[in-house]
Amino acid sequence: MQWIDETALKTWATFLNAREMVMAMLADLIRMTIDDASRFRFPSGEVSQLRGWDGDLETTEAKGYVPAGKSKWEFGTGPGAPKATADYKKRTKQTPAEEMAENTLVLVNLGSWNTGTKKIPEWEDDRRREGKWNDVKYIDGVQLVQWLKDHPAIAARYARNVLKSAPQEGALSTDEYWDEFSTQFNPQLSEKLVIADRQQEADALIAKLQGQPESFMLGAETSEEVIAFAVAAIRSAEPAARESLESRTLIVRTEAAARFLAMRTKMVFIATGAAESLAGGLGRKCPTLSAATGAQAKRSPMLNRPTATGMVPGFMEMGLDHGQGYELAHRCGRSLTILKRLIRNAPVADPVWVDQATALKPALLAGGWSNDLPADCEVLKELGGHATYGALEVILMPTLALPDRPVDREADVWQVRAPVDAFYFYGRQLTDEDLTRLSDAIVKVFGKQPEQPSRDQKYDPANAAGSAHSRWLRDGLALTLLIIASMNKVADLHVKGKSPQQYVDDVIKALPEWGKSHHSIVRLGDQTALLAEAAPNPFLTALESMLEGAPEQVAQIFESERDRFFGPSSPHVHFLWALESIAWDPRYLIRAVVVLAKLGQLDPEPDSNHVNRPINSLRDILLGWSPNTYGLLPQRIASLDAVLVARPDVGWQLLKKLLPRHMDSTSPTQHPKLRDLAPEVPEEITFGVVWDFETAVVDRTLVAAGDDESRLGVFVEKMGQLRPLNRAKVLARIDSHLAAHQTAVGNPIWHALKDESARNEYFSDSDWALTGDELAAVKNLVERYRPSDPMVSDRHAFDDWIPHVGKYVPGGEVIDDTDNVRKEVLQRVLARDGVPGILKLAKMVKLPGLLGQTLGQIPFTLDQMFELMKGALDSAAPPDLTYYVSAFGFDKFGDRWKDAFEDRVLAHVSDSTAKARLLLGWSSNQSTWAYVEGLGSEVQEQYWRHQGLLPAEGPIDEFLFAIDQFRGVGRDIDVLGLIHRRSKDVPSNLLVELLVKSAGQVDSSIKRMGNMLSYYVGQALKELRGRSDVERRQVALLEYAYFPLLRFESDPLTIYDLLASDPEMFVDVLSHVFRGKNTPDDQVITSEMKARANTSYDVLSAFKKLPGLREGKIDSRELSEWVTKARTLTAAKDLDDIGDQRIGFVLAHAPQDPGVPFWPPSAVCQVIEMVASEQVERGFAIECFNKRGVFGRGINEGGGQERQLAERYKGWAEATLKHPRTSATLMAISEEWSRSAERADVEAEQSKLKI
Repeated sequence: MQWIDETALKTWATFLNAREMVMAMLADLIRMTIDDASRFRFPSGEVSQLRGWDGDLETTEAKGYVPAGKSKWEFGTGPGAPKATADYKKRTKQTPAEEMAENTLVLVNLGSWNTGTKKIPEWEDDRRREGKWNDVKYIDGVQLVQWLKDHPAIAARYARNVLKSAPQEGALSTDEYWDEFSTQFNPQLSEKLVIADRQQEADALIAKLQGQPESFMLGAETSEEVIAFAVAAIRSAEPAARESLESRTLIVRTEAAARFLAMRTKMVFIATGAAESLAGGLGRKCPTLSAATGAQAKRSPMLNRPTATGMVPGFMEMGLDHGQGYELAHRCGRSLTILKRLIRNAPVADPVWVDQATALKPALLAGGWSNDLPADCEVLKELGGHATYGALEVILMPTLALPDRPVDREADVWQVRAPVDAFYFYGRQLTDEDLTRLSDAIVKVFGKQPEQPSRDQKYDPANAAGSAHSRWLRDGLALTLLIIASMNKVADLHVKGKSPQQYVDDVIKALPEWGKSHHSIVRLGDQTALLAEAAPNPFLTALESMLEGAPEQVAQIFESERDRFFGPSSPHVHFLWALESIAWDPRYLIRAVVVLAKLGQLDPEPDSNHVNRPINSLRDILLGWSPNTYGLLPQRIASLDAVLVARPDVGWQLLKKLLPRHMDSTSPTQHPKLRDLAPEVPEEITFGVVWDFETAVVDRTLVAAGDDESRLGVFVEKMGQLRPLNRAKVLARIDSHLAAHQTAVGNPIWHALKDESARNEYFSDSDWALTGDELAAVKNLVERYRPSDPMVSDRHAFDDWIPHVGKYVPGGEVIDDTDNVRKEVLQRVLARDGVPGILKLAKMVKLPGLLGQTLGQIPFTLDQMFELMKGALDSAAPPDLTYYVSAFGFDKFGDRWKDAFEDRVLAHVSDSTAKARLLLGWSSNQSTWAYVEGLGSEVQEQYWRHQGLLPAEGPIDEFLFAIDQFRGVGRDIDVLGLIHRRSKDVPSNLLVELLVKSAGQVDSSIKRMGNMLSYYVGQALKELRGRSDVERRQVALLEYAYFPLLRFESDPLTIYDLLASDPEMFVDVLSHVFRGKNTPDDQVITSEMKARANTSYDVLSAFKKLPGLREGKIDSRELSEWVTKARTLTAAKDLDDIGDQRIGFVLAHAPQDPGVPFWPPSAVCQVIEMVASEQVERGFAIECFNKRGVFGRGINEGGGQERQLAERYKGWAEATLKHPRTSATLMAISEEWSRSAERADVEAEQSKLKI
């Protein structure tokens, strides 16, 4: 708020007592600016009228407008250079030279400097050049206003007491209000917390406050919430908006202040308290906000409560961590009023409802419920001992009007606003009878196996999970039990004969089959973690008992996650969350991880990535650098040991996951909701703690690995991540293993170590790579145990796609380098060991295909090639080697290879298929095909059955011959995938025949060809559409045959054009899907009819082209004729109703005419009016909703999107009034969108009530 401006200072200058009051104000401003004055004399009142200086000051440091050192202050009136010069000369003449030399002269004037030819700094420089004063400063009215802005409390005091421009009391600036309000919280409230995820509402409010004069209201639970939100919005606005609003806004609290300000203009008011009754008067000249609460709030725009997630950043800005902020947001029910009570910095009054706490206990204990579910209402009735549920609602309804109400209601859902805070007030009033009723309610709600709803049962989101009771009630009861267990001291709760925790334990143990059947825990559902946190000991005991006695039953909690993306998660997930929550407590850590290990032993899919698994929970709980437990290092190591003893196999998997790895990551586990389990002095995760845990893991991993080759191999890939001491231990163990188990071809551990050594050397510039002595130790071990057979070293070129040879060079030609390395290796082997060496190497390597591909680069002789071919035919040789040898032999030696091939190779092969496979790598041309034909019909058939290529170039007759051979063995559909590069060479009639024949081969080929099949078919059809010698109807029929593959094709299909131009075809397709009204009920539906119906339905659903539409223009006559004929044909087939609906479907996809403000276009409106069919209008309306398609919605967004659609359709309805049926249909659509918006609002508000 800008309390004093330049105009006000001008007015001040006319007051008789201007001098004395200005000097008092200057004294106040100087006191607020500096804090080290050694001399301070600023007389005010009558004393200021005496002769002498208006002010005498000495300070050490210059701050703001106050100069350093000694200064003399003089006040004057009358703006501009003449007055300033006159005051300067007067004081210069009166002051001794030695006094001027050590003082700064400060002239203060209430008027603004109005001498345009000379600015203040220029005038000050002129005076300084005279050299009489140590310094000269001039402060005019503009600078005084800014100085007052910096200290609004001083400005407010003088505006009220001197200028009388503000009321004496009852009005605060935004700064004053925020200082008063925010300091009631400890830690002090932040603006970010108040706004939270309501920035859109804040921006809208700022726009209103900057707008035209009006009085408007914003609804909320309390007026304090509205005022705080408005002030926080102003203080968080963009700098220009904030400065403008802060300088003009007052929070008006009293009638007197409101009357005082009623005639002001260019201001902004926020009326509260007694001033709310005069908000209308204030709004006549200025924007004026007031709060609407209670029943009135429902008639005004509502300030919705923020979400807990949205409040967290604000809490973090106040110094809390994420978890604390999230939990506190839930505890306060996202209400500032309740939050102030929880983190108060001053006494806070009890909520209004406290006097009714006894009558409200049933609702407060239940926590939440849906009054649409009779089972929920029955539980509430029994909790209160009422004759009917309605008796409880009679008590609850009046509380909804309270400013700090205990419960919220959104549609059918009731929810306790802040269960933890409420417990403070009602917990001490709980009787034994109340606790018995609560126990009975929990057993009733959680003790019965949920029944799945029937298909005919009306859908209810509250009961979608199948339980007779709503999620609201289940969440509420579980949280109440947790509050009793963990926060009973807050309310001094006393339970007869036992502690509150024992009471909670007994409630859980009273659940049917507890500890005997896993169903007793499965029934807890989404509330499992809450109830486990409430009663960790009974929960663990029950699981321990069941895992010991009947583990095969517990194993049933694991359900396959395949095909469950849109269904409920496997029940085991709730078990894991519960155990993760319990594991935070050091008292239960070992028991929790042992149970997780036993569950891990039962897990049928431990490596699944769909949802969490027990082994992953174990890792996250015990992870050395980020443990998810408050257990200290010795306890975590003891837990690891307990797992190794209880379930060694799971322990081994856990050890592998706990070994360090580069770029590691973790996920936070389920954290206790209410229990504060953190130790008074939490463990700090230092490097030493992480290193010690690594050592413990490595030591135990070495013991568990023993001399097992596969287990020791785990260490090789971890070598670079280990600490030096631990790496030395591992190398020592590998050393002893290699000494005892080395072979002529190399131990698998040696090969792995060799690869790892090469990888580190190849990427030696990387941060993670071992270098220097560390790498030398590994290389030394590799060399000491290197097998004598040189082939062992040669094989590494073919053991990986990109072998680590040499050193990695960014941007280098890695593939070319790799090819050269492999070529050199094979040349070396051939020179050293001949063809037998090549064959031996092929049998040794991991990727023999890479070796086969390199053979073509080696200068074999013809005899060596046939020797290699003979060896490749050996059953011990890699299967694909014969293909590469035959192909490269043909490529290198041509006819010489072909002429000798039958005698030297084929004569030793008896199987026709094997013979054919040997020829697949030869050139695909007439010469090869003639050779194949000469080998007999069986070999020829197998050749074409296994051939994977058509000639990519060459004579067309060869190309067509090959296609004919493919077709001869029933491979028409394969041809479609091979011709796309030469599709223009395929005659139209052949292309049609291929498509016709291939349609019957789709089912057998879809798995083999995958998504490429739809691409190949689409390309073939695209080729046909561009040919003039193919009828469009023929293309359309082919599109229909392949429609399941083409429905998402981006290219426009011909079938849509035909449907839009031929109503007979449209009705024919329609008749495939729907039966006429008079069709006999016992009509036999064949599988062929079902398949045709499915395809036709898909075609109709995708048909969205408006008849008569060409190049964006609609031919109204053509559209009308198409609709008329289609309706006549559908009526003749008893399909008139469904036919009209499908016509309406098509009309709904009419494009909007450019430049026309309404939709649908006039041509469509005319058709709707002409046919006057309710079914057409119904189909049109349904598709207007459905064509919205998939859409996204923000968390708790509400129905904003639907309201926009409602407004759009309403606007179109108003613009089409001359077409009454169309207008009425559009208005009905608008109203339905409005109802959808209201439902979305309710769902959003109910979502905010979630625990």
